[in-house]
Amino acid sequence: MLRPLLYDAAQVDAYLAGQPIPALPKGPSPADLLTDTEAAAIIGVTASTVRADAATGRMDGGVERHGRRWWTRAAAEAEAARPDQRGRQLGAKDKAPRARRPDPRIPEVGAELEAADAGRRGPVTAAELAARYAVSTRTAERIMSKARDARR
Repeated sequence: MLRPLLYDAAQVDAYLAGQPIPALPKGPSPADLLTDTEAAAIIGVTASTVRADAATGRMDGGVERHGRRWWTRAAAEAEAARPDQRGRQLGAKDKAPRARRPDPRIPEVGAELEAADAGRRGPVTAAELAARYAVSTRTAERIMSKARDARR
């Protein structure tokens, strides 16, 4: 992928004003704009993790320039210094699936299914659960299936 050319604002202003162009700053600056891949290299994760963390608000969302998203070096370094709360790190060898949090809807639906089996209420339907939990009918069917499995 070609990286668009970015110019130092002080150099552009000097050129447009007809003044001598100042030298570029030496070394990295906290204001440097980095791609997701460059920011990921500083943080120690993959580029997709940088994009996902920015989209979910776990890190600075960056700025959009030239039709793509950029992160400042300061934001990347701050993210790298943050206590580790991410998933797999870049180069991790473990491939075991992550433990999932238990779904709180399953015990609730299990109780409703037991009440229906005991005759204390009508049958539990996927449409009813879909409306209650604001999910699709298919997701409601999955919840009912897991609740039935948990009762066994």
